[in-house]
Amino acid sequence: MVDVPTMTDFAALAARVTALEADAVVPPEPTPPVDGVQAKRIVDLIEMFGVNTFSSMDEHNTWGSWPANYSPDSTIAALRYLVGDSGFTLPLREYHYAGRFDMQKQWFAAILDAFPETRFTVCPGANASVADVPTMMQLPHTWAEGSNEPNNDFGSGVEPFAKTLDVQHAVLMARTVDVTIFGPSIVAGTPHPEGWVQGYCGDGLDDLNALMNCGNGHYYPPASPDVPGTGYSVTEYIAGLEVAYGHEIALTEFHPTLYNSRGNKPDQPGWDGHRDAYYTLCTLLRCGKTETRLWWYALYDYGSVYRCGLFPQSYDKDPRPAAAAIRNLCAICADRGDRHSFMPGTLDVTVAGLTDAMDWDLYQASDGRFLIPVWHAAEEPGQGEAVPVTLTFGSRKTRVTIHSPLDDVGAFDDFSTTQVVFNLEPGVVVVEVLP
Repeated sequence: MVDVPTMTDFAALAARVTALEADAVVPPEPTPPVDGVQAKRIVDLIEMFGVNTFSSMDEHNTWGSWPANYSPDSTIAALRYLVGDSGFTLPLREYHYAGRFDMQKQWFAAILDAFPETRFTVCPGANASVADVPTMMQLPHTWAEGSNEPNNDFGSGVEPFAKTLDVQHAVLMARTVDVTIFGPSIVAGTPHPEGWVQGYCGDGLDDLNALMNCGNGHYYPPASPDVPGTGYSVTEYIAGLEVAYGHEIALTEFHPTLYNSRGNKPDQPGWDGHRDAYYTLCTLLRCGKTETRLWWYALYDYGSVYRCGLFPQSYDKDPRPAAAAIRNLCAICADRGDRHSFMPGTLDVTVAGLTDAMDWDLYQASDGRFLIPVWHAAEEPGQGEAVPVTLTFGSRKTRVTIHSPLDDVGAFDDFSTTQVVFNLEPGVVVVEVLP
């Protein structure tokens, strides 16, 4: 026999529910900080991204990794595509051998004539020796490196650690006052790249660290570079190198899928480069938070083997999606004013709703515009649950624009608002705010 509740029982239950709801704790709406969030200069994010160029790395033509065309005109045209009229100048990384000094000197001069603010890191080429260092250090540079991947066999065997140490010492001794010395780019995989470095250097690691200002890594992740807790994310890779070197880290080579272990390599059927664009923006934004410099490998495909270029072989070929994404990001964040020395301000903003796979940062351009990148990391762009994100401002803003650098440069305008809510599936947006 079933006891059926009476109307009195229902009324008592309803009263109890009403009482519980009255006492329920409702999370308060996040309140923007009174003093605001400190912004960084947008130039410090955009110009953290550099590109590997190879004007000296070829035996088949005059200007670089055949069949690529690294002639000055070709290189300059590609760089102009990337930065447009944004006001930014991307750093470049160049290999060097002493016998190609005269050619490279002309090349550097041409690049600096087109982009006077270009900063270079110079590096001894694979299997280079101490004898290549003096002419390398005569080329214009802001950063100078030790041996390139000395524990990699480029056909002449793995370099003995003693030689790597000698090259590093020669670079340090030849530096000028304002030059930062990067260490050798010892090949280190994931997870735990520190073990690779320690294994190659042995008892000499402390001696090597004494000859550098900055650790040097080449980062080729096996999957998404910004999904946390995987062992191969860029944050974990940098942390491992910091354990080995005890210095800040620069990533002088990076490609997001060249060695992808999830079936998404550039030489595999179905690859179209869109994943590269997504991974690259996520990696750059993450490096912006950790202040880690990042050089893409490379401007053009390397030789006829690696489909790793932002462009296939020269500037007149179709740019790949990663090149278009960098171009869009430069356009969105354009800063043609006093971009390097102005004092950024604060913005009264909170960002709510993010998951562990999401993050945001705050930058400002010299004209006063605030730029808030928000990104959602995953293995695939555009696939996965969209997460509602809420930006709340302490005062009404005259204009807020949401940009999508993976697609175009403008997606949504709200000309007067104190709060913006949008759904973000795995992807990247930049929220532009006029005070």
